[in-house]
Amino acid sequence: MLRLNRKTEYALLAIEHMARKADTADAITSTREISEAHHIPNPILAKVLQKLAGRGVIKAVHGTKGGYVLTKKPTDISVIDVIQIFDGAVAVADCFKEEKITCPQWDGCLIKTPFYELNRKIHDLLAETSIADLALTREKEHESQATQIPV
Repeated sequence: MLRLNRKTEYALLAIEHMARKADTADAITSTREISEAHHIPNPILAKVLQKLAGRGVIKAVHGTKGGYVLTKKPTDISVIDVIQIFDGAVAVADCFKEEKITCPQWDGCLIKTPFYELNRKIHDLLAETSIADLALTREKEHESQATQIPV
């Protein structure tokens, strides 16, 4: 079933964090900064960032003020790109994760067609949603919280 693992969640948080800083003079983001901002264990986050760098989503900047930066614009990184790095293919059922269907019920399965369609829609939605969309949604949430009057 479709469920994101913790490393995928951490990766999405980290990339979204970097996206909000992408066009600023302070675009380089340290592991510690992300770890503290999102309460992510630093050793796990370091491994997540290394994997993202290895896949070319971010790049390491060395030196005393080093850290990581995005290699693409936040609008050019889709949520599905990140999910597939850590979770593989998106699937609402295990049979859709496999390249060759081995399920013994497949031939007589009454839900495979609707589930296939559902799986396609979820995949398309995740592919259409960019990291910039996540950052924009977060900014809107933050603004609405700031404008609420305490009771």
